[in-house]
Amino acid sequence: MQVAVDGIVKTLCGVPPLQFLPGEVCRRLQGVNLDPQSLAPYLLFAPRRYTRNLIYRNDLFELIALCWEPHTASPIHNHSGQLCWLSIQAGALRLENFHSLDGPGPGDGIRIVPKGAVERADAGIVDLQQGDDGIHRVGNPFETRAVSLHVYSRPYDSCLAYDPVTQSAREMRLAYHSIGGNLIGLSGRAEERQ
Repeated sequence: MQVAVDGIVKTLCGVPPLQFLPGEVCRRLQGVNLDPQSLAPYLLFAPRRYTRNLIYRNDLFELIALCWEPHTASPIHNHSGQLCWLSIQAGALRLENFHSLDGPGPGDGIRIVPKGAVERADAGIVDLQQGDDGIHRVGNPFETRAVSLHVYSRPYDSCLAYDPVTQSAREMRLAYHSIGGNLIGLSGRAEERQ
């Protein structure tokens, strides 16, 4: 079903806080295809990276559009104990899950091992990450751009990034590249909308 961005915001705002749970939000995101025209103001692409574009945020959840250039990926990361739903809106992504053998961290001596992957998740797929073991990496190893919609409950401003080579987990501050369709900037790089 195709809906406007303000429609999905209204739908999510209509979920009572005590019902903002994995099954309820998955049900509301399943089959949602955002109207491309209403989504366009939130689509900021940048060369050789993915971008985080805030659509809406309150105390209960935030809604973000992530724009993935070909051959880009997030670091391996957790979600600070919060819930994370991902809905692929355009293109395809690779979804990799990991398990920490040494607790969530932070610190040194944090070994992580693969826990499964979806090699190609196409538009329409909804994924959920939750709890301390919700460690994953999202990437676009394909030749075309991709867009994913992320819902985080509760909003958070930092998470842990894992380095399997150094066996460490360090705090990573999160930033937006645009807020409400207004560009924040990308370290002096050329900015481009889809």
